[in-house]
Amino acid sequence: MIDPQQTAREHLRPDEQLYWAGTGDPAKLFTGRDGFLVPFSIIWCTFVGFGAVSVLRDPQLGPELVIFPVFLILGLHMLFGRFLVKRHRKVTTVYAVTDRRAMVITPRGIREVPVDRSDRTMRWSADRRYCTVEWQEQFGAFAGVTRGLQTQMYANTGLDGFFGPQLVAFWDVRDGEELVRALDRAAH
Repeated sequence: MIDPQQTAREHLRPDEQLYWAGTGDPAKLFTGRDGFLVPFSIIWCTFVGFGAVSVLRDPQLGPELVIFPVFLILGLHMLFGRFLVKRHRKVTTVYAVTDRRAMVITPRGIREVPVDRSDRTMRWSADRRYCTVEWQEQFGAFAGVTRGLQTQMYANTGLDGFFGPQLVAFWDVRDGEELVRALDRAAH
């Protein structure tokens, strides 16, 4: 099990103070976005499955012999695999707030933003058990608009990172009250 405090301390700069460190809850896998993605994935897999069966019944096989299995693998990832990816990320990702920055620390590296940026949004789950904090990505011009929409649409689904960079965000934090206090303290 990862120790958030220790992991965050390893990434502190000289004279930087750690205010809070934590993780997302790996048991929280479903979000509101799944209300669209799960039915879409089922429909996708159904159509691709029927297509694959009809291709296999055809004695003259062509490029569709490769295309349908690829589409089926994509559909199965959307239906099941992305939840494994999401859980793995929550188990291996540490969130930290210091007096200077907010950090998302993963085995692949660190994403960070200055902690005093005012473009963050905070959401609580309906039962107020989980808190999510997101900072808006800053892209340039028109490409940034479409890229930013894709990034936000797939954020925290297990598909994020496939269609653009991952957001700097703290997903599904259980000790949200402590996180909010640390962010408020750092912003002042």
